[in-house]
Amino acid sequence: MSKDFWNSSESDEQRQENFATGKARLDQAALNLSLSQAGTSYAGSMAATSHLDDDGKSRISTYSYRSERDATQLVQEVDGRIINALCEQYYLPTGMFAQIPSPLAIDPVLDDQEWNRLDKQHIAIVLGLGGLYPAQEEVQAILAPQDGETKRILDLGCGTGIWTIEMAKEFPHAEVVGVDLAQVPVDTQTLPPNCRFEVDNINLGLTHFEAQFDVVHVRLVGSGIKDFSERMKDIHNCLKPGGMMIWFDADYSLYFNRNFEYIPAYTEENREGSWMQRCTSELRRAMTKIGSDINGMESILDQGLWNDPLLDPTTCRTASLYMPIGPWASDDDPAISQLLKYAGALMRQDAMEGMKSIRPLLVRIGWPKDTVEAWAKKQNEETTEMKNSPLLRFRLAWGRRKPESVTPTQQDTSSEKRSTSPSWAKYPWYFIYESEEVALEQTRIRNSGKGETLPPMA
Repeated sequence: MSKDFWNSSESDEQRQENFATGKARLDQAALNLSLSQAGTSYAGSMAATSHLDDDGKSRISTYSYRSERDATQLVQEVDGRIINALCEQYYLPTGMFAQIPSPLAIDPVLDDQEWNRLDKQHIAIVLGLGGLYPAQEEVQAILAPQDGETKRILDLGCGTGIWTIEMAKEFPHAEVVGVDLAQVPVDTQTLPPNCRFEVDNINLGLTHFEAQFDVVHVRLVGSGIKDFSERMKDIHNCLKPGGMMIWFDADYSLYFNRNFEYIPAYTEENREGSWMQRCTSELRRAMTKIGSDINGMESILDQGLWNDPLLDPTTCRTASLYMPIGPWASDDDPAISQLLKYAGALMRQDAMEGMKSIRPLLVRIGWPKDTVEAWAKKQNEETTEMKNSPLLRFRLAWGRRKPESVTPTQQDTSSEKRSTSPSWAKYPWYFIYESEEVALEQTRIRNSGKGETLPPMA
């Protein structure tokens, strides 16, 4: 994996030519959207429905998305960024490169920066996990080909589609479905034939996916979910018996130095606090104000899935993946040092671009633009300086649906076993918790020192 493989050498003219010819880049971090593919169908989406009928029952949509017809309905321009129009709770840019006609008049490559950010983030995560997913031996056993059975993988909140596509390549015998709030830009000529994408809002229910998938992967969607516990039930119901559920989301607190310490946010009363923490805390407050159940997500995933009635508790684990923000970390092993610095460089770019992505949300809830710009400047200064050696923590939780009968190699996963040998060193700050008691104790330790109150909004 080249360190520079995400860099785009295209000029604006070349990008426009790519749009005109319908050519897109799939294996790059900057995925360019081709012009409308009139035949692209996203069947099964619930984008045009509400969650409940008058009788209180879930309603299944048969909505089929056509990009030349629906682009203006699925996205909106906010402060120069493209935001989805399906879910009020998810207010970060979609990165969708649709050529949206007047009156929006959005440049077709306006949110190339968001696509780059998300794919750099993906690379850093893969480096940290040592692959695309945790519990690698178990996932591979579940997805191993079996006569008379089609293996299926569901990627909810697929973003740029990079995880979906890479899974389709790793498991060419499996059907892989990616779901997101906006159209995923794909080149139909190079898209793996076993891969497809749908436009959907998981807040509206997933009954059309029940008991269909061997692996369900949900990454970084917690900020866009209104009632996390209820949507978790919907998502777990998508598993076949014996199927693997994988949750992956962010910790909306930052940590610092090698001891993963919490430093409170900067305020006028605490001028020794962190501006990076302040911006992250304001993001949490903003998401909560627009209806996101981010607190429920954090509590449920950190507690783990052991008490979920649908899952086999012997297969459940939680984990913490700490990623340095900036290339400040090192190790006695040169290979591990290189890994930490490379991942840190990616995460610093992610953090600085991420601050641009959250500006429309902060303005939406009432902060003046000049205030947000001032925060961004302070945050970027700290990020550039790598002040106090910052880290972003990702939280993971996984487990298998209870089987109807014996399932493939439901083995002990008390330690992380990597059945494939990645071309990079083993990442040192990936911690797996084997029981609910350990997970809760680690949560208690992480939360010590938290609880400061942000200044009231003017």
